[in-house]
Order: sequence, then structure tokens, then C-alpha cells
Amino acid sequence: MIVKTQKILIAIILAGLLLAACGGDDKKGEQVDVTESTAPPPITQTPDVLSLGNSESKAVEPRDYILGPEDAPVTIIMYADFQCSRCARYARDLEILRGQYPESLRLVWRHLPDTQSNDKAGLALQAAEAAAAQDHFWDMQAILYTTQAEWVELAPEDFRAKLTEYAQTAGLDVERFNRELDEGLYAPLVEQYQEQAAALEIVGIPTLLVNGELLNDRDDLFGLDGVVRLALLEQDFFEAAPPLTLDMSKDYQAVIETEKGDIRIDLFEDEAPQAVNNFVFLAQQGWYDANTFFLVIPNFYAQSGDPSDTGRGYPGYRITGEEQNGLTFDRVGLVAMSHPPGEPGEAGSQFFITFEALPNHETEWDGQYTIFGVVTVGMDVVQALTPRNPGDPLRFPNPPPGDLIRGIRIEAN
Repeated sequence: MIVKTQKILIAIILAGLLLAACGGDDKKGEQVDVTESTAPPPITQTPDVLSLGNSESKAVEPRDYILGPEDAPVTIIMYADFQCSRCARYARDLEILRGQYPESLRLVWRHLPDTQSNDKAGLALQAAEAAAAQDHFWDMQAILYTTQAEWVELAPEDFRAKLTEYAQTAGLDVERFNRELDEGLYAPLVEQYQEQAAALEIVGIPTLLVNGELLNDRDDLFGLDGVVRLALLEQDFFEAAPPLTLDMSKDYQAVIETEKGDIRIDLFEDEAPQAVNNFVFLAQQGWYDANTFFLVIPNFYAQSGDPSDTGRGYPGYRITGEEQNGLTFDRVGLVAMSHPPGEPGEAGSQFFITFEALPNHETEWDGQYTIFGVVTVGMDVVQALTPRNPGDPLRFPNPPPGDLIRGIRIEAN
């Protein structure tokens, strides 16, 4: 739900963006229903805005400020202060994501003022709390971040004068705002918020928790978007790996239908029955529909099979490795299961296609990854895939869209 103040927030955030210059189809089959966030419960549940009424004698205490539906499958908790430049960038990016995933993303703000490094962080926190007392927390948050460049170098007393201007911009009762700020009504919260974070072993800013887990990804909008997509993928998880249902008397083929043409693969059901069975199952369930080739390294390999396009997605289960099947990476067009190096039991749905014989394959690749097929038609399509590497922000700060897989058709003769 976006209330009136939130419309103001969005307008201010978008203005800040200009100044800074800076899905797939539903899956079929039996799946796990993941509807509850695994994030730690907020300290105090609040609606989009907090009203303390007109009483100036009400006790104040640490609280969360929340945007987004309570039943959203993804909750991001942000610990930050208003003088931190990276925090401002995160706040901008998270607001963009909230616009992209309005029904799926819930944002929780928690103050963590770094008063040792940021001389105005405590005062900015108090200003935001004074605004919250008048139902305008998010307006003040947006103003403080989008104007950060104009006040970050000011002396605290000059910043205090600026806060009166910001209160006017936010539409506050300025007299009340100034009185509460000057009386130090919210000053005790500075230490209380610090103690609250320390009790949870949160020590630095910005700190982001995604469904209860520390953010560990690219430090930009692209990385944050990937984290959300990866978390949303859990809704499509299968309960368990499929049983072996291949008819071993038949020869299985797969046709990967891409936007650049078809890729036909002869599947090695005899050498890698578990991998082929898994690939056939996922293809028939629509798991690969609307995937992209998210990692394409020319003269090396192209990888797909992750609906989140992050390289960390899997179908909710793992399959047994069949890497010791006698096949080697000595030719073009081999199709193999992908997994973390040295962990063949961690394969799930991702696969890669080699552009040529892999260098040092005898020592680094053979017997390490399960080869389960080979391209028989369409290697020219593979060679034409768009190069991209989302794990390399230096060469690919904003990777181009990966080439789309429309679907995978399975044939058995």
C-alpha cells in the first residue's frame, strides 16, 4: 500500500536519481509453498507511517519503519544512517526495487547511527524521528538522502538550521518539529538504536539482511536485484529430486529453443542417467522456460539453467554426481552439469555448453563435472550467444540481457 506520503517519497527519490545521474512462466509439478519471510521479526511492527498523535509526553523507543506487504516473500532489513553515502545509494536502489516488486518485497528500516565517523548522524536520526511523530518519516528519509551532498560537509549547527528547511519541505508542523528537536526528545534513541544493533552483532553500515541472511553480492542495483530474484525463486522449489523414469531402451534428444535459433543435443542417457533424467524432468516441468544464458565466456563455455540468472539458483534439491563416467572435455559442444568446484553433489539445474575442448581439461575438468550430452546441431547458435559475466563488475558493470531460452523440447526415439 502506498499512502499519500509515499507518493511524495517516490517523487523525491526519482528526483534524486536524476540529480545523481547516477519472470518466467509458472512452473508445473509438486512444489514447496514458500509464503513466509524468514527474516527476524521486527522490533516493533509499524504501518507505512507511524503516528504518535499530538501528545508530546509519549515515551519514544526504537522501532522499525516498514514499506511493503506483510506477507511479501522477500524482506530486506537495512541498518543505516543518513550521513553515510553508501547508505544513500542503497536506499535509492531499494526504492527502485520496491517499484519493480511491489507485491513481493518488504523493506524494513533500522537506524544505526555511526556517531564516531559521522558527526551529524545522531542529529539526522532525531530529525527523522521528529518527522515520524508527525507521520512523515519516509518523507524526511528521502529528503535527507537526496540532499545529502548539500549538508554532509556542514558544521552540526549549520545542519541544524537546514533541518528546519527540510521540515518545511516535508510539510511538518515546523514549530513542533523544532521544539522537540531542541528539547532533545529523541536524543536517547541514538544510543538505544546502537545498543539494539550491537545485541544482534550488527556493527557496520550499511548492513542489509535479505530474509535474515547478510547480503553477499555485488554492491550495486544489479546485485541487489539478483538477490531479490534468487529469494523469489524459492517459491518455485520442488520438494525432492525426481525419481528415475527414463526408458533406457530409447534415445533421448533435447532441443533448446532460443531467440537466436535452436540447439539440438544428444543426451547421454547411458553414461549419465541421473543427470539426463533430471534435465528431462525439469524441461518437461517448464523450469527452463524463459531462462537466459546468464554466463557466456567466448572460447570457453555458455551457462544457463538458473531462472534467477544469478548463477546461484537451483530447483530446491540436488542430484548425485556422475562425473566419473569416462567422458572427457576434449571436444566442442559438450553439455555438462554445473556446480561449485569440487562439489559434484551440489548440482541441481544449471548446465554449461563448451565452445571448444577445455584447456587443461585432463587435470581441471575431466572427472570433475558430469558430461551428459553433446550439441549435434546449432553450435553456430551457441557461438553467437551474447558475452556476459555478471560476476565481473569491472568488465560488465551493467551486463547486457542474456539470450532467452523460450523452452526445451524433449524427444525420445
